[in-house]
Amino acid sequence: MTLNVAIIGPGRSKQGTGPYIARTFQELGVKICGVVSSSLDSATSSAKQLKRDYAIDCPPYASLDELLKNQTTDIVAICSPSASHYQYLNTAIDAGYHVFCEKPFWWPIEKVITKKDVLNITAETTKLVERCKAQNVVLQLNTQWPFTLPTYYEIFPQQKQTLQPIETFEMWLSPQSADKTMIIDAAPHLLSMLYALVGSGRIYNIKSNYQAAQSSKEIKFEFDYLHSYGDIKVCLLLSSSSTSPKPAAYAINHKRVDRHVELSHYLISLRSLDKQLPVVDPLVCSIKNFLSSIHSKTSPDEVALIDGMTHLAQIYQTVS
Repeated sequence: MTLNVAIIGPGRSKQGTGPYIARTFQELGVKICGVVSSSLDSATSSAKQLKRDYAIDCPPYASLDELLKNQTTDIVAICSPSASHYQYLNTAIDAGYHVFCEKPFWWPIEKVITKKDVLNITAETTKLVERCKAQNVVLQLNTQWPFTLPTYYEIFPQQKQTLQPIETFEMWLSPQSADKTMIIDAAPHLLSMLYALVGSGRIYNIKSNYQAAQSSKEIKFEFDYLHSYGDIKVCLLLSSSSTSPKPAAYAINHKRVDRHVELSHYLISLRSLDKQLPVVDPLVCSIKNFLSSIHSKTSPDEVALIDGMTHLAQIYQTVS
């Protein structure tokens, strides 16, 4: 049976992934039943662009409610700005649709300033996850970076957790945004990697150069990630960039790989000082994993979702 997906946020503004997510769903045999944007004009423009670029022929809508009344839908893909996620999540979950969501899971419009704000985010995330389970909804975040780890271990096989404990993890990312917004946009990538590497944990002793930084375009964070296998010293360096492709890299125990993207054919690889190996498109892997979860009726990884939002709020709160 062919699945149908509604794409929310199908445009390319800033760091938008909507067009690529729509294209990938179509390539994997899922029908794009409609697109939703902030206005009907915007949705219409995006629908025309999808048809020109990827031969995706779908109707535009100004609201998710309107799309759901007029289209047969199985999946809602939320690719809009993070401040809008909460509203769309509630609509999709209440209607019983599976959700593929861009990072972060959601983010409050109000400022995250106190420890109570962090607790509120954890509590609200827990409620959302529990509602997904009650509705038999498969929920997955678009976490692409963990799918690069098999290639990383081809380059540095000795860094596998079974062979050598992970003592340090560093990540360099270059979001389009600047100032504290970079944390919301980019820190979930780091957190998804930590979860993929060692599972659930807690973060403490967070330090940043935010208050002393001369430029709000560069922020550095350091913290400890305590997990069942031990303790990892973590460093996240964010540097705002408008270039494409955006510079990105990570290192386990100081063994670093940089992401290389050949834009003409969108070929992705990881590159160390003396080796370069191709990576299977992580977005394809992420959506394949999501579709597999739907077919196997796998419940959401509630620990990953709740921990991810809690840790993101803790990091953000330290610079507020």
